[in-house]
Amino acid sequence: MRGFHVRRRVWAVGAVGVCSLAAVAVAAAAAFTAGAAVQVVDNPLAASAACAPLVAQQTAAGSVNYAGSEVEPYVAADPSNPMHLVGSFQQDRWNDGGSNGLTNVVSMNGGASWQRATTQPAFSKCEGAAPGSAGDFTRATDPWVSFSSDGRIVYSISDSFNTGGPAFGGASSIIISRSTDGGDHWQAPVTARFDASTTVLNDKESVTGDPISASTAYAVWDRLVSPSTNANPGAFNHSPAFRGPAMFSKTSDGGVTWSNGRVIFDPGQKNQTIGNQIVVPTRGPASGVLIDGFDLIQTKGGLGNHSSSAYSVAVIRSTDGGASWSQPIIVAPQTVTSVTVAGHDVRTGDIIPEFAVGPEGNLYAVWQDGRYSVTGNAKVAFSMSSDGGLHWTTPIRIDQSPGDTHAFTPQVHAAADGTVGVSYYDFANATLAQPGLTDSFIVHCHAACTNPASWTAGGETKLSTTGPFDMTQAPDAGGYFVGDYEGLTSTASTFDPFFVMATPIATSGKTDPFANTAR
Repeated sequence: MRGFHVRRRVWAVGAVGVCSLAAVAVAAAAAFTAGAAVQVVDNPLAASAACAPLVAQQTAAGSVNYAGSEVEPYVAADPSNPMHLVGSFQQDRWNDGGSNGLTNVVSMNGGASWQRATTQPAFSKCEGAAPGSAGDFTRATDPWVSFSSDGRIVYSISDSFNTGGPAFGGASSIIISRSTDGGDHWQAPVTARFDASTTVLNDKESVTGDPISASTAYAVWDRLVSPSTNANPGAFNHSPAFRGPAMFSKTSDGGVTWSNGRVIFDPGQKNQTIGNQIVVPTRGPASGVLIDGFDLIQTKGGLGNHSSSAYSVAVIRSTDGGASWSQPIIVAPQTVTSVTVAGHDVRTGDIIPEFAVGPEGNLYAVWQDGRYSVTGNAKVAFSMSSDGGLHWTTPIRIDQSPGDTHAFTPQVHAAADGTVGVSYYDFANATLAQPGLTDSFIVHCHAACTNPASWTAGGETKLSTTGPFDMTQAPDAGGYFVGDYEGLTSTASTFDPFFVMATPIATSGKTDPFANTAR
């Protein structure tokens, strides 16, 4: 998202069953061992000749740019060579939404070292987008990358937008670049959706290469529609015309062209989706089915009753390549909770669930939830489906953070051997003198993942191996901010987390991207 969370939820359609799994013994699980965290190269733009005038102009208008700060990383592994990784992150974050551009990086050795892409995708003016081109915008946000099934194409997607003006501020567009040389050079972005209206915000997109068809990929996002040009991001509190449907675009020619984004689920007035993400099983009963997971938000109780908003983790399914979609299937209701440090908000993945698919076809969902804490602090919830998302297990808590410590911004991934890994941040090492001390961890499960003991058996493994970072030093973008999500993939049975840390661990800006391994 840009600089704010817009929170609503939609209705649940029909009764939703819960998988009844036979009890199975908890497999022996040794603790993971992490490598040394590797600082990933970045690409500061703020002082460049193309960017400096734009930064000065926006700063004069009251915005604050955190030059040299990177946030919200994502990473993908090449299915034809899992040692080959491509990552992307926001570059030079702004306090009120987005960044100067997105930086893409490549590793050919499983994350042990990284290099900048020789040419970056021109997602913004600061990244060299020409006037009138698809990337002719002042800011870019929400990086996501994905490989084609044969590894020959890498997709990189951006929500690019302009600032200034009423309502949401300016034009916004979902644009996608592709690389045919493993992520080293990126082609001119192609537009999947453009909206010039200041009453529309295309937001929180993702891209997924189809794991079966090498020439096919999908993009999904939410499209927020404001009731008037004088509205602000909280306008849904006062008008039933505010809505946020799920949008969909598809390529069938390897990203040369993309269909114009269209609505695949409209939750109705005053409601929205957020965090849309497609996963596609290659085995099991739902092989080839497109499953779009998201947070489903509905404002109950009439006009102006934001406090009664309700949230659910949900999915919709398509069995015909995205031509038609089911009604929502509720994974679980969500107890949304905020995270603070010494009374100051921390912007986390509070309403952004994450999804993954295993090699056997199981689906996994994780999200932040306050139901497991006596004080409502954030913990990590987990649910799975063994029938392609039709039914989901009762959520369990899986983080191993001590006591009532916040555990937040989880990311999930399933490795080639079926092991499920989940990364997250927590404040276990914070002190009264330094309440913002934060570490990154990973937990895992080899079998019987619906049993909490399966997650406890392996313990938690610290990824921030050089010590905690100070969250209070991160950019303040609606709260201290390192990302609404982080990255996690795998090289064979080794997990490859891709995450952000702030100073004093970060050394080239207030925040820097890091990579590690765990197995």
